[in-house]
Amino acid sequence: MRRRDLFFLLFLVVIATPVFTQSLFNSLLTLKVAPGANIPMGEDSDLFELNYGGNISGEISMPFFPALYTSVDVGYNYVPLRTDITELSLMAFGAGLGLELNPIPTLSIRAFGSGGYYYGFLHNGDDSGGYPYAGGGLGAYVLFSSRFGVGVDAGYRQYLGLESQVFVNAGLIFNIIPSQKGGGTGGVLQHKPGKGLDLLKVDLDSVFPVFFSYYDDNPVGTAVLRNHEKKKIKDIEVTYYVKQYMDNPKTCTAPTTLEPGEEMEISLYGLFTNSILEVSEGSKVSAQISIKYTYNNDSYIRERVETQEIQNRNAITWDDDRRVAAFVTAKDSVVLKFAKNTAGIVKDNTDSGVNRNLALAMGINAALREHGMAYVIDPATPYSELAGNTGAVDFLQFPMQSLEYKAGDCDDLSILNCALLEAVGVETAFVTTPGHIFMAFSLGITQKEAEKQFTRPEDLIFMEDKSWIPVEITEIEGGFLKAWQIGAKEWRENAAKLKAGFYPTHQAWEQYKPVGFDIAQADITMPDPEKVTESFNKEYALFIDRELRPQIEALKKKIEEDPHPRNYNKLGVLYARYGYKDEAEEQFKKAVSSNNFLPSLVNLGNINFLNEDYAEALDYYNQVNRIKPDSPKVLLGIARACYQIEEYDKVADAYGQLKDLDPLLAEEYSYLEMQDAGTTRASDSERFTSMMPWEDGE
Repeated sequence: MRRRDLFFLLFLVVIATPVFTQSLFNSLLTLKVAPGANIPMGEDSDLFELNYGGNISGEISMPFFPALYTSVDVGYNYVPLRTDITELSLMAFGAGLGLELNPIPTLSIRAFGSGGYYYGFLHNGDDSGGYPYAGGGLGAYVLFSSRFGVGVDAGYRQYLGLESQVFVNAGLIFNIIPSQKGGGTGGVLQHKPGKGLDLLKVDLDSVFPVFFSYYDDNPVGTAVLRNHEKKKIKDIEVTYYVKQYMDNPKTCTAPTTLEPGEEMEISLYGLFTNSILEVSEGSKVSAQISIKYTYNNDSYIRERVETQEIQNRNAITWDDDRRVAAFVTAKDSVVLKFAKNTAGIVKDNTDSGVNRNLALAMGINAALREHGMAYVIDPATPYSELAGNTGAVDFLQFPMQSLEYKAGDCDDLSILNCALLEAVGVETAFVTTPGHIFMAFSLGITQKEAEKQFTRPEDLIFMEDKSWIPVEITEIEGGFLKAWQIGAKEWRENAAKLKAGFYPTHQAWEQYKPVGFDIAQADITMPDPEKVTESFNKEYALFIDRELRPQIEALKKKIEEDPHPRNYNKLGVLYARYGYKDEAEEQFKKAVSSNNFLPSLVNLGNINFLNEDYAEALDYYNQVNRIKPDSPKVLLGIARACYQIEEYDKVADAYGQLKDLDPLLAEEYSYLEMQDAGTTRASDSERFTSMMPWEDGE
């Protein structure tokens, strides 16, 4: 190659490089067909005439630099000579390197160089031979789709040992395997504003970190899509993405097609990570909404970035009162420690006859009082003012924060009490009245059972055959019984006016899941166990006196009027339910001594069972079973006593009969179907043995 020709080739490549930008419209594999004309240069024009031919190239883009491509080239030139002797044909085989840019989406500008080996032969067969060749040039192509374009190439080529020429080719480009090379648009087409599928309007709501999992199924905003074209747009996909707090873009529900001119509003969803709970102060972030679609068999993308507000992790609005349940973090380590330590104190200071849930609620109330908890109205965000304003942002404390601060307003204290009780297996609920929120807990018994056990059933809430005790959590100093009394009064007055709301925590969790996150936790000192015990025992004794004394006096008066065994039995059951086993046994024996009253025989068996004298308990149960073999409670007593002494064949027989007679009662004691008692005794024996179905003798 002559030196001036080499410099010219290099010049073509160099001038193309500065104007290079990443291609928006390209492919992994492209086929180019370029027929054209070749003009001999310099002295070669004296020997060769204008000649014709063309090239076929297969182009492959480079993965490390997508706008750079290599090619494999095959060419043919028909070269007439200026003599009348014959003509010349050239076959060329080579490879090349090129750059592509798109100054506008439908225009492809190319700079390329190539080289290889050519073979030439005269048509009269006199001579033939081959030598290297090299060349380069520029091209411009109009792209009609992501698959097809037409244009022109022009450049310089040197066939060593033969001729140098300027070539001009008309080219066709076929994108065989489209790719996503290029920048932020992923290598697909972009319509201009007002064309294609557009995002007309985007409305983003504030994001509340405590509900981070809620937004996976519930909208975080809306967007309006419009088809500006005169043809249908297909394969629509919409994604929403906040880089700081999402692992991946969230694909949102959208129509797969839009007709010409059609407009539709869609909802945007986001799957946030729990890192969003680290937001202690409100902030603003960039939210990216992307739409991908197909139009005229081409793929397009459009992106829009909007500012979105992230609230702090303690923020909430009261447009749905159930939202408060997300703050009930019953599995928080500090909450578990406080609740379980208190449960241990309660267990050591109560008898099995008292309702477990009630005793735990009393104990937690006493522990919070000894911890120094105080009711303090938040002057910045009082519930009484914000509850009626569904758009106002309130600040709620997580239970761990309330224990650390030792203070909170009505919503904070309700959350804390619910979390502590849920941590020890007591179901809770939130109660709302105009300008106020407090809590209730389930007794785990039916309305009928509660009406038998409590002297004042009007102080209870009955919902779906469950019995609940309302507690005015702001009444800390006055004790549990006073808090119960005030809560019951508030419920009665507002429920009668249809102004009371009742939201079980477990049901609210279905929509607003409790969060789990790690924040810097203070070393919270537990209240003095001795003081908690003293406070609890005092409250417990007041409750027993309040509930038991009037019932005992009423039954004793009834016995004086009518000394029927049934009345002695009722008094014995009353004593037994409150843990006075000796007094209960005395009354049962009085009922039995008069006429062998069968319900009292069953209850004597129950007393011996509680005293762990299982053989004596079994003797009482068998006495009744011989007289009345179809009694569910007797069969249950036999099965339980035999289970404790490991006579499993008898357990299976009695429990099988019980299942036939009373399936619901049998289901409560399903542990009796286990043949190996070891595991059950280790984990549940104490709970099962304390459950006692007393015979009322009605």
